[in-house]
Amino acid sequence: MGFRKRAIGVTMVMIGCPSAPLMAQGAVDGGGDIIVTATKRSDTLQNVPLSISAIGAASLEQRSASTFIDYAASIPNLGFGYTGDGAFSARTISLRGISGDNTTGFYLDETPVIDSIDPKIVDVDRVEVLRGPQGTLYGARSMGGTVRMITKQPQLGETAGRIHASLGTTRHTDRPNYAADGAINLPLGDKAALRASAFYQYDAGFFERQFAQGSNGAPGRHDNIGRTKSWGGALSVRLEPTDRLSITPRLLYQKSVANGFPYADATPADLNPRDLVQRRPFDIAEGGSDRWYLASLDAHYDLGSASLISSTSYFNRRVYETEDQTGVISAFFLDPFGAAPLPAAIDQGVPFKRFVQEIRLVSSDEGALSYVLGGYYSWTRDGEYYPPVPTAGLDAATGGALGSDLFFSDAYRNTVREPAVFGEATYKLGHGLSATAGLRWYRITTTNLGFQDGLAAGGRIEDLADAATGGVFPTGRPFRLRQSGVNPKAQLSWKLTPDDMIYATAARGFRPGGVSPAVPPSPALGCAADLAALGTSLSAAKFYKADSLWSYELGAKTSWFGRKLVVNGAAFYIDWKNIQQQILPPCGYQFRANAGAARSKGFEIELQARPLPGLELDAALGYIDARISKAGSISALRKGDRVLQVPDWTSSVSLTYTTAIGDDAHLSTRIGYSYVGESFSANNDPFNPRRRAPYELWDARLAVTWSRYELALFGKNLGDRRANLADNRSISVETPGRARVVVNQPRTIGIEMRSSF
Repeated sequence: MGFRKRAIGVTMVMIGCPSAPLMAQGAVDGGGDIIVTATKRSDTLQNVPLSISAIGAASLEQRSASTFIDYAASIPNLGFGYTGDGAFSARTISLRGISGDNTTGFYLDETPVIDSIDPKIVDVDRVEVLRGPQGTLYGARSMGGTVRMITKQPQLGETAGRIHASLGTTRHTDRPNYAADGAINLPLGDKAALRASAFYQYDAGFFERQFAQGSNGAPGRHDNIGRTKSWGGALSVRLEPTDRLSITPRLLYQKSVANGFPYADATPADLNPRDLVQRRPFDIAEGGSDRWYLASLDAHYDLGSASLISSTSYFNRRVYETEDQTGVISAFFLDPFGAAPLPAAIDQGVPFKRFVQEIRLVSSDEGALSYVLGGYYSWTRDGEYYPPVPTAGLDAATGGALGSDLFFSDAYRNTVREPAVFGEATYKLGHGLSATAGLRWYRITTTNLGFQDGLAAGGRIEDLADAATGGVFPTGRPFRLRQSGVNPKAQLSWKLTPDDMIYATAARGFRPGGVSPAVPPSPALGCAADLAALGTSLSAAKFYKADSLWSYELGAKTSWFGRKLVVNGAAFYIDWKNIQQQILPPCGYQFRANAGAARSKGFEIELQARPLPGLELDAALGYIDARISKAGSISALRKGDRVLQVPDWTSSVSLTYTTAIGDDAHLSTRIGYSYVGESFSANNDPFNPRRRAPYELWDARLAVTWSRYELALFGKNLGDRRANLADNRSISVETPGRARVVVNQPRTIGIEMRSSF
């Protein structure tokens, strides 16, 4: 929303050196033998000269993973927080300190989606996390790195399936959590196969809402607030009409519905919530829904020395949420008149659509030269809308001083068209030395159109700049922004042995510019004068340019003692220019502008060891030192300030032990620990960033497997740590004196059963 009592700084990494955290659990799965497709060709993890964490299906099951946080906290130098409006579409991901909207790519199979979605971990083959800019192969919005979730594919000639069910309890809830999912693979003759999966998940709410006045005028309370129901599935078919050609159409669908938000009440001065009670003057239900689907068609043709691959997809998402804004209305409009509070709600919708077509030619690895050449086109439409939701009696309560009962209404949309041509080639120079060069040309066209209405958009209706629109302030005629450029990459790698490698990479990453919802020109607000004082203007505030960075990385992948020990590591330095930042002038309408520069440097180390038969140790450690290197003239961040929203240290460690307990049975035990360091948030107060305390998460799992069955006892967040995932950026405005902190699920204990056939 435009009207806010705060600005948003760039979301980037915080630095600091807390008491030394435990060394972290690595995401390497299978001693480097896991197959990844990070370079758009299949290869083992240890053969790819890139800093990658890969979590395979077996490791995801060992963690009892079902959501993003179940694996994200264990990835070195990956940060996440809730930095946008609302809940479902608010989370952003950062890698190596490069954070904010559109800095980390998020892929479902071949399709770039949006990093705030949280696909349930159902029928997933692996998760790949690529650190460092991936602008050559993955284009815009992957300047910090890319997260890829790869689902399982139909297999010809195979009849197989699995089912899974779980039951658990979470502290502070009064009913259980439960989930069920399954998948099946069926042959359809000799040249086709079908794969289908489905799931349902119920997570009980761990909040309580207390209110002074309900619909009957009496006080009351509700339990199970924040309850979430999710369901969905996938259907895909693999067709192989010839030995050279395969075609795979697929449809994925997911919907989640919540009756409240995971926000704990706190104060701006102390973001440590004292309890999980949401105290309100009225019984106003909050919550919303998140529905998305992905339709895709992949085709693969074997040319012999190369493969021609086509990927076509359409992604559609709709988020709709309702928030209680009674406190905001009271503070800004009723308290000055000594009027009593009135029940008030605000709604927000966030639509997102994207069509993507990519065609690429991928050579075989035989010979001295290998390459990937491709063309790309995407069409994206996104935006937001606030339907008119008048607060009944608002104007009357102020004696007609306001002239309207409508606080705010808004709608805008962006349409982005992006063609690109890309290529990456590797030449083997001999003696294990290889050189890689990559290039991507892009052209991005963005068109924006929208309107704003209500008291927050311009004071009294008669004060609006264009009375002829009937009280609606238009953001202007469609505004168009065009950008084009080239993204290069250069790399040298040296294969010392079949299992050991060192590499050096220089790569450019970029994030496209765009158009901001308009700052209103109404004289009653005084925004034009505020912008002039900042050295800009109403017209200049409508758009922002691309920002970019150069990343320099030196890495090594090593194995020891017959691959009983695998150690991978990388050090990096990043120079980030022309950073896109949210700016808040005194009139209360935020806009995005390019302001200042930053540098980020650090390292990550991942380790996997098998010291004894059946015993496996995974560890990883990440550190980032990121600071503003050049202050922007209109930004609240100064030179030397820590950049925001991302932890300095990230670490985790896990031990897994498996032993036979019979002829056809095994006992497996896993204990895991993750540490996320401190960071700072400027979501609601840009000039006084709020500290997000470091937190630790413990989990454990004890499983017995026999024949085709597994029975497991699991525990998550065993220390019952209340992690601060950000002070929430409200759909409306933060109620003065009451911060809302996004928190994780409390201690959860459960059992789960798996069966395969």
